[in-house]
Amino acid sequence: MYQNQIAGQRQNPLAVLRQSLFLAVFAVLPVVGLVSGPAYAPLLFGLAGLSTLLWAAESRRWPALDRPVTVIALVFLLICAVGWLDTFSPRLTQTRLVQMLGITAGSLLLLALPVGARQAGRLFQVLFWAVSLGVAVLVLDTVLGYPLQHALGGPAENIGTKYNRGIIALVILCWPLSANLMARGHRLKAGLLLALVAAGSLAGLSATGLAALLAGMVVWLAAWLAPRFASFALGAGMSGLALALPVLMRLASGRRGELASRVKSSGIHRLEIWDYMSARILERPIEGWGLGAAKVVPIHAQELATYLYADATGIYPHNQWIELWLETGLPGVLAALALVLLTLRRLHGRWRPYGLAAVAAALTASLLNFEITTDSWWAGLAAAALLFRLLPAEGEA
Repeated sequence: MYQNQIAGQRQNPLAVLRQSLFLAVFAVLPVVGLVSGPAYAPLLFGLAGLSTLLWAAESRRWPALDRPVTVIALVFLLICAVGWLDTFSPRLTQTRLVQMLGITAGSLLLLALPVGARQAGRLFQVLFWAVSLGVAVLVLDTVLGYPLQHALGGPAENIGTKYNRGIIALVILCWPLSANLMARGHRLKAGLLLALVAAGSLAGLSATGLAALLAGMVVWLAAWLAPRFASFALGAGMSGLALALPVLMRLASGRRGELASRVKSSGIHRLEIWDYMSARILERPIEGWGLGAAKVVPIHAQELATYLYADATGIYPHNQWIELWLETGLPGVLAALALVLLTLRRLHGRWRPYGLAAVAAALTASLLNFEITTDSWWAGLAAAALLFRLLPAEGEA
């Protein structure tokens, strides 16, 4: 009788639809993510929402959210909402707050997706070939002069960098994929996967992707030698850096002239951005200027007179921790660090080196790119966290 019930559940059309949808979205994710990075956030968050509804209709209950992560997310949203009461740009803060609400809901639902062991096994198998196809598309388009990106309507200026967002997502996703390949004894495939991601970063002109991949590899090696120390060093180092960042940026900005001959123009541009933003942080270090205000905070004339690239039109910070300081103040930074430290605390057992590598890659990217309201960034992080949850537990085959 029990076997008949299980067979009936397997034939449930809602379950079949949910599982098929799950595999289909993740199968196309590496290709879509590389070709059009922003597109994979609606894919993943849409999958999370629809799958939740299908699972609720099938099982007559809602999936359980990750309680500690949910608490941190709600605290951060509360900080952003309080900042709205005293923001430099009320309309922009309101828009970004709505974006964060959607990102939070999508990420939490994606993390809570119920996935069976058999479905997870198929997913990991499919993803290796999907990543391979995605990198092949990227390299071929690059070699041929970006005909695909031109066909998609990409602007001619800096068209080669249009793959950056998808590349950085792959740099983070490659670590749970590599862990699964190693668990199944496919060491050659695991090495090939990392080589493919490195090739994609080179072809896609993603300096951030290469830096994140290198940071992940260094931490992965360190974690094999001393896993507990590597975890502690990563958490303590990131905490110290995040808390001291405004002061460090003020010190670094004074050396732009010395670095001009050794750093490419995009690096000098970032230093100029961080110069005036760190100055605004020190003006309102606790309350911040309001979510989304980084693009519209005032830039003084005496500051502009010293810049080569930054201008008065405003730009996003290219550093999520600087943005957290600027827009949400110290409380927002502490909430973000709580999420980082919670993640590190949860990494243990044979998957710890891969998890630490993914965290190191993500933190490196967060220091060099994206906004805190970039939905594809959070979609990539949530997808990686889901894949780590689907890895076999300690002692399983």
